[in-house]
Amino acid sequence: MKFLYNTIILLAFSFVMAGCEKELVDVNPIDQIPAEKAITTIADLTAAVNGVYGTWQARRSVYISAFISDEIRLGTGTEYRNVGNALFNWQFVSDSQDWRDGETGGVWTNMYIVIDRANRALEFMPNVVVTAPADIALKDQFRGELLALRAMAHLELLKYFSATAQYTPAALGVVLQTSYVKNPASYRPSRNTQAEVISSINADLATARTLIPTSFTDIGRITRNAVIGGQVRSAVHTRDWANVVARASEIIPLQPLTNIAGYPALWTTRSLAPNQSTEVIWKLNVTAANSGVNIGSLFQDANGAQQAAPAKKLLNTYNPATDIRFTTFFRTTPRDLIAKYGVVPPAGENFIYDIKMMRTSEMVLSRAEARAELDLITEANADLALLRSNRITGYVHVPITTKQALIDAILLERYKEFPYEGQRYYDLKRRNLPIVRDVADIGGVVTSQTLLPTDLNYILPIPNQEKLANPNIQQNPGY
Repeated sequence: MKFLYNTIILLAFSFVMAGCEKELVDVNPIDQIPAEKAITTIADLTAAVNGVYGTWQARRSVYISAFISDEIRLGTGTEYRNVGNALFNWQFVSDSQDWRDGETGGVWTNMYIVIDRANRALEFMPNVVVTAPADIALKDQFRGELLALRAMAHLELLKYFSATAQYTPAALGVVLQTSYVKNPASYRPSRNTQAEVISSINADLATARTLIPTSFTDIGRITRNAVIGGQVRSAVHTRDWANVVARASEIIPLQPLTNIAGYPALWTTRSLAPNQSTEVIWKLNVTAANSGVNIGSLFQDANGAQQAAPAKKLLNTYNPATDIRFTTFFRTTPRDLIAKYGVVPPAGENFIYDIKMMRTSEMVLSRAEARAELDLITEANADLALLRSNRITGYVHVPITTKQALIDAILLERYKEFPYEGQRYYDLKRRNLPIVRDVADIGGVVTSQTLLPTDLNYILPIPNQEKLANPNIQQNPGY
């Protein structure tokens, strides 16, 4: 990781999370001065925590999932700039934008910077001496948030870079990083097993859950609900279906699904209220100051140039007349456009919308899948009906009686509920399913229609810049 941690040294710890108590730029950047002097007061710690949130660039994961899976077709016409062509065609070449900057290598580097910055703040928290009860409680909460962020970043890395599509405990995972790197120029780690990484993730989440109070409800941060949601995600990853049901059942009543009438506002409201009044459990704030991290510009420029269109395959899964998601996520005149995070026209769109990192609908469909896997067919049907009745006008559920048909229906519902939220590629991987695009979505390039789990390119490689800088890092098979 020589490349990665040299990057950390060069980057100023200057990202901020909009709407927090104190901006990081009010204190000395932690990467530019001795770290033990950077965090000495509760104000310094507040700024450091804000900086960790501000470092997370969720658009990178969205980019990978959308372009590598069956969520998009490439833009057409003279305005199309060939963005994402290599990734869409499953061509991972070391000098392409898709590999180095836009976005497979970018996910790796970004998540490890998040982890490293969280580790720095955690390691130097003891330097912050507090006596007031409110400050003591805030310090504990900050520790919980940092542990949860570290856990979720490690899980994101496992999802994309493990050596196997499905969780395999003894197989190669990613590098487990639980302390900050003090000598980055000489740091050359090897990868841990998937079981080792998951064990650390679960331990961090369990501790975080005890530290973040239920009274803290700012969805622009990691709340206790978000920690429980992280536990659900970890259990889904390891196919620990009983724990999926148990943890999801805790969180669903706390932030119920948004109904049909309220659903469009989740996406048309640029900045949701920092409370738990909607089904958004965790969001990343996007403002004019950090607008480059927005999602909408992955698919369209502000002048209307189209980089990617919604896949015909995806559009055809909805009933346009009754499913609120169709009119919320897409525009079909004068051409098919992705509208989930803003759309042009109208002119002047800047795509500045909060990024939804976790929603209750994910918890409902995760529980449905887990219940189906546990042969709780009636209960799984109830979850599927709960989600659909809050998305489809006049929905009447017809029970699905066989386990596999029910799981297939739940996965289809995930496809319809979470496009452009960074879920689809991972959902296919963890189920060991092929990526299959409709003929209408491949532009005549037949080699880009189907990617089987047995294909070399189904598993992402460890980024080339990492391999070149760190000879101890093990590459995924075939690369």
